[in-house]
Amino acid sequence: MKIQSTLQHGTIFYTAGGHKASAVFLDEELVITSGLILSDNDSLVQKLTVATKHNPFVELDKSTDLKQIFELDFRVVRKHENVLRQQSARAYHIVHSQRVEECMETMLGGLHVCINGDTKPVRLYAPLYATILILSTNISRCVSWNQFKTVINRLKPDSSKGPKLLDEVLTVSTPFGDESFFNTFNIGHISNIFGEHECLLLLDTHLSSGCQGGAVYNHNMKLQGILIGSTFMYRNENVSFPLAISMNEIVGIALNRRNLCQSLPTTLPIQAFRSVCMIDSQACWGTGCAFELHGRQYIISCSHVLATDNITCVFNDQKTIHPKLIYKNPIFDSAYDIALMEATFEEAQKPNWFCQLANYIPHIGQRLYAVGFPVLKSLARGINFKPSVIPGRATKYSEGILFTDCSIQCGQSGGPIFDENGLLVAIAVSNFRSSVDNLIYNCHNMCVPVADIYGTLERYSMTRDKASLEELQADWSVRCKWKLKPPAILNKL
Repeated sequence: MKIQSTLQHGTIFYTAGGHKASAVFLDEELVITSGLILSDNDSLVQKLTVATKHNPFVELDKSTDLKQIFELDFRVVRKHENVLRQQSARAYHIVHSQRVEECMETMLGGLHVCINGDTKPVRLYAPLYATILILSTNISRCVSWNQFKTVINRLKPDSSKGPKLLDEVLTVSTPFGDESFFNTFNIGHISNIFGEHECLLLLDTHLSSGCQGGAVYNHNMKLQGILIGSTFMYRNENVSFPLAISMNEIVGIALNRRNLCQSLPTTLPIQAFRSVCMIDSQACWGTGCAFELHGRQYIISCSHVLATDNITCVFNDQKTIHPKLIYKNPIFDSAYDIALMEATFEEAQKPNWFCQLANYIPHIGQRLYAVGFPVLKSLARGINFKPSVIPGRATKYSEGILFTDCSIQCGQSGGPIFDENGLLVAIAVSNFRSSVDNLIYNCHNMCVPVADIYGTLERYSMTRDKASLEELQADWSVRCKWKLKPPAILNKL
């Protein structure tokens, strides 16, 4: 990816606040950032919530309710001739997406965020996530709405080149708002596009707090979105969930038009997506994958995903089936953490909905794709039902276990790992939790290689002998690997 943008980037804060964020300079004067810069002022959050309820854009100098934002003393920092330069700035306008706000309240409502040292539900700050602040460094002259529209119109994405699933993207931001990390570049991909009119982008880049307000570019360095979030809490665990408002959404509001551009198919075979299902087993949920072997059709997942034998699988066309459980490892925290199901004849999907198994071990560095429903079950509901696709690579293989650097989160347990041909090469099981800091590292994950269980699955599909599935309980050496017991050092010098 050629890294050369016509836009400038920097950091922003206001003198009465305690937060620093990233910012994008649209020209020599105009600056945009995320509304999250105001998150340390509960009074402003409440006022903004009311003011933007039915108004997608607000002129702050003319607003009685939000005049306080107009009067804030903002400071922006950008690089000028390799020297960091601080300037005063004033907020003149707000662009607010009701669609993003609704998405944060409903689909992402189960997330929490740390604000001022306290963990609070994301939905309380949904109006800020949905808000883009427009500022100017020319504080002596009011910036008209038409002036901003003229600038933003030049940044309008080409509808034929709008964001698409698995597009490579580059983010430019300042992690932690700390100028030591000024304008850090991170390369990743778009792993999901969701919300009404595809207003939100989910990325797989490794971002941190302070990145909100940063820029998201495509491989041609065209602005695709503005970062609004990076790390969250879910069930008391840290999750990496980088979110950006699509530039189509921002431009559509600013120019009072709707961009209904739809994402084009990815290069992965369509069966790879059709075969993925969200599994619900009475308050326990995860991901599964339908595959075909010797003319028989199955669904595979992790045993720890299935709390009961009452199982519901929802596929991409929103067809719901209730498969019959054939096998699940009775010791679900031991290798192999595998469950196998079979749909009844009446419920079976069409044959082209089932993927094929890959009977080979991926080589180190090979491109792989983790597909599933990360973090929030609500993402698997309604008209936006579709799995997230997270690219990565095989990083290590040892008999019985495949490691990848795909950014896998809770909810993707049991989900498929595909190769570039759409073949099922592994089943995602768990992330690595460090004994040093007790944190979960989502880019260090462990998967069951299909090649290591292929013979067992093949024998069952041919003989229908359930006793043969007991071979899915791995031997002692493999179980030790899954428990991350270090190998014995046989020769100590």
